[in-house]
Parts: sequence; structure tokens; C-alpha cells
Amino acid sequence: MKKIFMAVIAVTTSLMLVSCSSKSSAPTGNISAINKVAVVSFSVSDWGGSVKAGSVGSTSVAELIQSALADMLESTERSLNDKWETKKVSSFIHNPNYQNLGVEKVLSVFVPQVNGKEMPVFTQVSREIKKGVIDAEKAKELCSSLNVDAVVLVFSEWTAKTGGMIPMTKAVTKNVFTMWDNTGNMVFKKRVDLMGQKPLGMSGFKAVNDETINEWSLTYKRAIQKILQSV
Repeated sequence: MKKIFMAVIAVTTSLMLVSCSSKSSAPTGNISAINKVAVVSFSVSDWGGSVKAGSVGSTSVAELIQSALADMLESTERSLNDKWETKKVSSFIHNPNYQNLGVEKVLSVFVPQVNGKEMPVFTQVSREIKKGVIDAEKAKELCSSLNVDAVVLVFSEWTAKTGGMIPMTKAVTKNVFTMWDNTGNMVFKKRVDLMGQKPLGMSGFKAVNDETINEWSLTYKRAIQKILQSV
């Protein structure tokens, strides 16, 4: 009886482990087979309005964040091109298949405008955009439409942190990078969180203007370099 009971426990545990592994978001594809890529989703979030909160400046924070995105996207494409042939968003932003695979942007995220057209998002679920998740069929269709081996999704969450003996406030970015191949599998995923190097203010108040917004965008660029160095 005891042996039967132990066997049942072993089978149940095995089934639970299989169930857990099937829900894993860990990469399963083969990144070594990737030669040509394209960034299809690029979004930035001012988490809980923390960049705006306590900000001092004459230009709206939303305008400042939006103004930084084009350069961030271009910098990302240049970095990617050091490793893979990279198809620029500017070459397919008006592609109907690419645009039609997107969904209505209901989440509070900023996306780049390229040649007068917004980059689409591919989910209306907050946790999915934050984790760089895309439906496998959409990943396959995007790869086919754009004639690439894999598509890249980037999410950068912007916030600020105050601390230290003298409570200085600095920029913080939390950056997620995922790559999905033409079979719909995630082949790479990495998150890097970094703090800016320059104090922007103290005690929760901070200067957010044309110059200081670079603390967030530069911190993002440093994070992307770290991410790609780990590939």
C-alpha cells in the first residue's frame, strides 16, 4: 500500500513539473540560427507617473519622453546591426501587414513615430508588454511579412530613485529585450535595470528638461549594451 501511495505521489509530482515547465517564459529557440532581425515593438512607460512626479521644468514630461524615442530606437538598431543584419523600422513602418497585426494602444506607453507613423503595439495586457511577450502566430507572421529570421521587442520602464545620506534623486530604467524567431519561439530574453549617473535633484524633487531627460535615455542605451553583450 505504501509503495502504491509513493508511486502516485511520484507521478503527481512529475505531472506538476511538466505543467510548470510548459508555462515557462524561458527562451526555447535557437539564436545561433538568426541572421536578420527587425525591431517591431518599442515602448517606454513612465511607471506610475514617477518621472513626472516632483518634476521641475517648463516642457511637459510626456513631450520630453516622446522626443527621446527616435534616437533610442536608432541607437538600438545600430547596436543590433553589430551582431545581426538589422532591417530598420523606417523601411517597413508603412507595411500594411505590419501595421494590421498591431492592436489598439490602450496601455499608457510611449512609442516612437517613424516617418510620421506610430510603431504599433501587439498586446493590450500590461504584464505582456512589460515582459516582451507576443503571440507566437503574430511573431511568425511578422517574420514572414518583413522577411527576417527574428523580431525584437523592447520595453523600458522609467522611474526615479531617491536615497543616500544626502537624499539625491536619480533616473532609473528597467529594460526588457526579447527576440522571437520565425517559428514563433522566443530565442532570447534579458532584463537589465540601471540607475543614471547624475543627480537630478533631491528629496523627491528633480529637474526634468531637454537636458536631463537624457539621463533616462542614456541609461537605457547602457542597459541595451549590457544586454547585447550577454548574447
